[in-house]
Amino acid sequence: MRTLQLEFYKIRRRKVGLTMAAFLAAQFLWGLWAFHDPTPSEQAQGFLSLLYSIPILDAVMVPPVMAMLASRLADIEHKGCMYKQLETLRKPGSLYHAKAVCGLLIIAVTFAAQYALFILLGYAIGYQGSPDITYYLLSYGLKLASNSALFLMQLALSMLFANQMIPLVTGLCGSLLGLLLMFVKMYSFLPWGGNLNSALVMMDWDARTRQATYYYREYSPVELAAVGMIFVWFVLFYAAGRVLFTRREN
Repeated sequence: MRTLQLEFYKIRRRKVGLTMAAFLAAQFLWGLWAFHDPTPSEQAQGFLSLLYSIPILDAVMVPPVMAMLASRLADIEHKGCMYKQLETLRKPGSLYHAKAVCGLLIIAVTFAAQYALFILLGYAIGYQGSPDITYYLLSYGLKLASNSALFLMQLALSMLFANQMIPLVTGLCGSLLGLLLMFVKMYSFLPWGGNLNSALVMMDWDARTRQATYYYREYSPVELAAVGMIFVWFVLFYAAGRVLFTRREN
């Protein structure tokens, strides 16, 4: 617990909160622009459309954010060349656990705020009905798992390379890959496809009437396997990161 408290203490001036706030502000402003003037049909399906839009938006925006968060948590020890020295102060591996838990807590709070902002936006622009809490909580859980896996991957890279441009470029490439995957299929077994796997709502576009119809997704066996891969990546990246940190300290 003390190691975890020290991690929060070390990042108090790293502007992590500002980074997360900028991410939320960018998404909220996009939502204001995209949904500001809904038609009656869009108002009737508004909260469904939010469940469709959030994972699509995250597939593009979240990978660089995870890279920046991991970099802020990992580069302090690089700058001080402290990996080997820290082993004399506590058990090997405890530093990694503290950094991982610190980042996961920040992610959980950030995404909870994101969903709250979009729900408030829906009410503000007049969406009819109310959000289906069960589906929103399920969407939040799947999104938290998929992006936590991305964070753990980026944390391992940020620990492995002293030059933080390498993991940051990886995050940017993941953003581009997430964009490309959307034009192929709405699922992927790659780590960057987790947001697409967790999209619980699909859309049909009628070119004649220029109207979109949203409906809850029915997962095929292959898509369910892709969802399960989210948790496989989470375990693999967590285990790999712990091994890398422990070796770094020895």
